[in-house]
Amino acid sequence: MNLKEGIIARKSIRGFKPDPVSKETIENVLRLASRAVSSMNGQPWEFVVLTGDVMKKIAEENMKDLDDNAAPDIKDPALVDEYKRRSVGIAKQLFGAMEIERHDLEKRNWWIRRGFRFFDAPAVILICRDERCDEKGAAFDIGAVTQNICLAALEYGLGTCTELQAVNYQRGLRKYLNVPESKHFVIGVAIGYPDDSFPANSVVSERADLEELTSWYGFE
Repeated sequence: MNLKEGIIARKSIRGFKPDPVSKETIENVLRLASRAVSSMNGQPWEFVVLTGDVMKKIAEENMKDLDDNAAPDIKDPALVDEYKRRSVGIAKQLFGAMEIERHDLEKRNWWIRRGFRFFDAPAVILICRDERCDEKGAAFDIGAVTQNICLAALEYGLGTCTELQAVNYQRGLRKYLNVPESKHFVIGVAIGYPDDSFPANSVVSERADLEELTSWYGFE
């Protein structure tokens, strides 16, 4: 798979096989991903990789926080206008694939809970920044390394899904992980071998036309 093919092929995977992903494989993915562009070469990213019992325990804590209607430590971004329409669009695609009706609250709740269980992936990569790093400055670099993780995973037959749900609630993360408070969880990437029979995995998100997004100057 060449670079162009990988960029086109990458999509969010929300259903995984139970097969474990080896530490060596994830190390290889992270080594590749760490070649991401970085402003002034600061590389303000750190990785915390979870699998097995500790991952299950954190997922259970997330379920408890959901059931208790606890306020999230990191809130989802507020989207407006065309940005919200695009987000609603992918939700409609996913609910259609999963046959989740608009008023089926039980099934919608089931879908939401899967995200807070890391989509039942065999592993998840949490990306952190040190509190000494400027939040806005680090956001660009962390976005770049996250994209690289998703692309590098394809080289090993793996699928990924970036998810803020992995770090929305942090009580479980702090309870079970020996990660200093000075390290801030930013985003998570569920990773594993895709389950091709899972309906949502057939969904490919739409992209806005280039004409909507681009202004050209100085070209004939």
